[in-house]
Amino acid sequence: MTNGVVNQSLAALRKEPFERSEMVSQLLFGEAFTILERFKGWIRISTLPDGYEGWIDEKLCVLLEKEQECLFNPTVHTVSNQLFLAKSDAEEFPLRLCPGSSLFYYDSISGSFSIGESNYISLNQPVEQLDGSPRELLVKLAQNYINSPYLWGGRSPYGIDCSGLVQILFKQIGINIPRDAGQQVNFGETVDFINMAKPGDVAFFDDEEGSIVHVGIIYPQGKIIHASGYVRVDFIDHQGIFSQNKQKYTHKLRVVKNLIDGLT
Repeated sequence: MTNGVVNQSLAALRKEPFERSEMVSQLLFGEAFTILERFKGWIRISTLPDGYEGWIDEKLCVLLEKEQECLFNPTVHTVSNQLFLAKSDAEEFPLRLCPGSSLFYYDSISGSFSIGESNYISLNQPVEQLDGSPRELLVKLAQNYINSPYLWGGRSPYGIDCSGLVQILFKQIGINIPRDAGQQVNFGETVDFINMAKPGDVAFFDDEEGSIVHVGIIYPQGKIIHASGYVRVDFIDHQGIFSQNKQKYTHKLRVVKNLIDGLT
């Protein structure tokens, strides 16, 4: 099978191979995939490492030669944790890259990195050295997304959905988890009571049929950060999420999971 990697700021992953099709997710710069099928300038892919499938415009990516597949070795890349500009040596204008972008062969001194045959130089700092435990880092990084608008399938500060927010934040602390909330809930250890939850734990919410429909990250002081309309901080208790703005419960709690301890 042929592998590829996204070389643009964002690439929509669509349900069908045309522009009007529903966006089911996004890939960020440096995120890799395996090609499953080709159709009229579109490629059906399986993302790495989570195996999420969809169609992507082939103009938004570069295919990799066999000898370049060492890119998939996690030791040869770092992950941006803030917005930054980078310029390719082959292009006149820079790209604006998002937190969660993968930078292969990144040199922190020169700010250089590469994908395939293209070399890039960052025009400002893409990686901030943050101190703290994984839980503390997760909370700090989550604050960068507050007030980002909700976007179905989104995974960037310009638009993000609830499970995309959780996945991209965990990626930034070095933990790969699945894309959708219904998949994420199958990982980690169950926290028996909400008052035992720690910042960085992940809360899942269901509908009347019992399907997982929402997810967020436990925040300090009995709160949760989640994407609902926009990325926001609300209160949470054993019933679910309580919105002060609406003065009512908006999401019914199903379970809280610890996805950090034992996975880091």
